[in-house]
Amino acid sequence: MAAYTNEQNNKSRIHVRPILSLVIGLTFFTAILVIALFEAGKNNRTRVNKTPKNMTNQENTDNSTAYIKPDISTAAVVLETDKHGKTIRLYDIQKNEEINLNYTGGTNLFDKYGQAISVDRIEIGLIVEVSYQSGNNRLTELRFSDKAWEYVGVNDIIINPEEKVIRIAKANYTYVNPFVIDGDSFVSLDNLAKQDELTVRGLNETIWSIIVTKGHGTVRLKDYDAFLGGNITVGYEAVTQITDNMVITVREGNYNLTVENGEYSGTKNITVNRNEETVVSLGDLGPEPIKYGKTVFDITPFGADLFIDNELTNYASPVELAYGKHSIEVSLGGYSTYRGEITVDYASKKLQIILPELQSKENVSVIEWDEIEDTDYEEYNDWDSEQYEDWDDPDYLDSFEGDDDYEEDPIVDPNSLIYIQNPTGASVYLNGQYKGVSPGSFQKVIGRHVITFIKQGYQTKSYTIDIADDGMDTYINLPDLELSR
Repeated sequence: MAAYTNEQNNKSRIHVRPILSLVIGLTFFTAILVIALFEAGKNNRTRVNKTPKNMTNQENTDNSTAYIKPDISTAAVVLETDKHGKTIRLYDIQKNEEINLNYTGGTNLFDKYGQAISVDRIEIGLIVEVSYQSGNNRLTELRFSDKAWEYVGVNDIIINPEEKVIRIAKANYTYVNPFVIDGDSFVSLDNLAKQDELTVRGLNETIWSIIVTKGHGTVRLKDYDAFLGGNITVGYEAVTQITDNMVITVREGNYNLTVENGEYSGTKNITVNRNEETVVSLGDLGPEPIKYGKTVFDITPFGADLFIDNELTNYASPVELAYGKHSIEVSLGGYSTYRGEITVDYASKKLQIILPELQSKENVSVIEWDEIEDTDYEEYNDWDSEQYEDWDDPDYLDSFEGDDDYEEDPIVDPNSLIYIQNPTGASVYLNGQYKGVSPGSFQKVIGRHVITFIKQGYQTKSYTIDIADDGMDTYINLPDLELSR
């Protein structure tokens, strides 16, 4: 009996041990499987939440644009790009209407060769092919049209608005409503000039955009009297005849302006800006103002006749002669005659001529002095020589305080004039009354006067002068005005 019991126990131990091992193994495997599934779930949750915190929902949506199929494709002209608002305004060529499309980071942008580009490369006036979703106007793709043509550096176009035709070189192109871009603005075809340099774009035989790469300005002339009827050339523009109040259209840029009238010519450099008027003075290109000098003739014997350039000349006062050479002749019955030449090249000059009697064997005596002192001919001067001595002395005019001679009723010489020769370009006032701009002349007024010269950018200058009652014209030639400090 005891043997039977031991045998039975042995059999029990043989069956329990494998079962226990199997249970333990299954338990271990189940634990590993649970851990593996937990880790897998955790990783999935990490990938789902791995979107950067600073990425907005809109940006997430943007990245999905490429996977959304567009429903409209068309050719269009670019009118405006708004990088801030991420929109592109276009003109749909097929529908003849404007459209505004939104672009995103997922929008495909290509040049005509299929190379990816940034939105900065999209210029106004380009002809492009676009694909977009009509429901939300979302642009999915924009590509420079490989069907569009482009002419660069076009000028001298001819526009026929009646037939809606533009001629470029020898080819004619139609247009419906082309976009003309001048700088940052859209302008009409009427604003174009033949001097403009253009970039023209189109499809087939139709022009859709014109970009002004070099515009035009105008040139207006002033102080052109000396060149009226002459010719003007600006840069490479054709020669044009100069007329009154003329305005010349010129392409923007820097040019040499040349004028000539057959006798003299001149050139100056000018800059013409787009859509602006450039005023050019020709005053400094004409003939230089004629310079004059005063010559005192001291002739003996008294009463001899003086001929200058074959004209009988009164030499009781200094004779005003233009700079250059002049023929002179002095003669008197019973005396030798002098014939010679005088060169005027100084503001003042004195010529002494003594004619000997015919029966004498002496020769004519001629002595000439250049730049003579005022005191040498003050007796010939039309006004008090004192004005030459102190015109830089600020106290000079004060010496006339209380002297009201010039305020009396003026004595007018109706047959004589006062000529103001220098300074030039100044407004002239006599006793405070405006007389005009020098050089010029006005009716001679006898007596003592205050004459004032006013010129913008220069110091105002006043002088006190005495006008003699000698029945002759009076010439006033004073120093140039000094620049204001």
